[in-house]
Amino acid sequence: MEGGIKMGGRWSRERINAWYDGHPWLIGCNYVPAITLHNIELWQDDTREEVMISVDRELTLLRETRMNSIRMFMPFQAWYFERELFFKKLDELLLLLEKYEITLMPVLFNDCAPFERPSPVFPSQMGKGWQPYDIGHHGGKAENPFTGETRKTGWILFDEEEWREPQYKFAEEIISRYKKEPRIIIWDLWNEPGNSNRHAQSMEYMERVFEIAREIDPDQPLTAAPWAYPEGFGISGEAQLEPIQKRAVELSDIITFHQYENFDRVKQVVEELKKEGRPLVNTEWLNRILGNNIRELLPYFYENRIGSYHWGLVAGKSQFYLPWDYLREVKGLDLSLWQHDLYHEDFTPYDEEEISLFIKYGGMEMRK
Repeated sequence: MEGGIKMGGRWSRERINAWYDGHPWLIGCNYVPAITLHNIELWQDDTREEVMISVDRELTLLRETRMNSIRMFMPFQAWYFERELFFKKLDELLLLLEKYEITLMPVLFNDCAPFERPSPVFPSQMGKGWQPYDIGHHGGKAENPFTGETRKTGWILFDEEEWREPQYKFAEEIISRYKKEPRIIIWDLWNEPGNSNRHAQSMEYMERVFEIAREIDPDQPLTAAPWAYPEGFGISGEAQLEPIQKRAVELSDIITFHQYENFDRVKQVVEELKKEGRPLVNTEWLNRILGNNIRELLPYFYENRIGSYHWGLVAGKSQFYLPWDYLREVKGLDLSLWQHDLYHEDFTPYDEEEISLFIKYGGMEMRK
């Protein structure tokens, strides 16, 4: 036993490397339909039809850009209120992805959290209509996890004792239902553990979700990504991940990571994570403002067979192309650059050279 969890279920290095070698290089994006605010309208009955028309067009564009996978957050709320309808909608999405030969990496839980406990802590019913959004703010909301009193500890629904078992049940049901589904490529169980000043507060919840997944034993590998690296990480052996991020690596079959810093810093992090002896997939990157750009990183990921999921496809209501709000206070940054996203709303490229690189490297993989 390690940390209260039987570790026998973790895939061996030999198994995960053989699995990775048996799949195409993963080149994809974190996907939110441009017409939605953080994709919740995709799961609502009254908005879904219009959203799916938009999704079909955007997946066509994604495939034309030679990408083969998307990473998406799964809404507990939709499952909780409408279990069978949620799964029916997810089945429909998977059918559409199959049409374009695109796989899905579902994300189940998330430590990127608001700094205030909401009231009520959970809605009384599934939402309806188009979600309101604020113009001029990354994420589409003036109030978001990157604003407000950031010295506080972020709040997540797992902090409410009565809501823990329902969320564990959500994980159990979705993984059980799709445990042999080839269109699902990897289970990303916990996004950015420890973020929003939570540090180790989500440790037991994350461990329990991994335990549930191990009991189900899906065909797909499990992961949770480190995302914040101390100064000297990848340079000095003394610089270590904080405990919950280290634990995420220990629990993962395949090593995913997030990195929005410059090229040199990305390479340092990669060299350190390579020591795990497992395949690497960067599941969040692209921040042109911080020097985290496509021209340097996409060829590097391809040449080193590091899976790639940058953030964003088409500019939309979530306005991911705008800088994180805190960057507006940092001197010396070029805020005229798009932070995330590849295409304008009319599907014209933000930068044609960037798109040509996706077509080049994604195309080489498709021809293999």
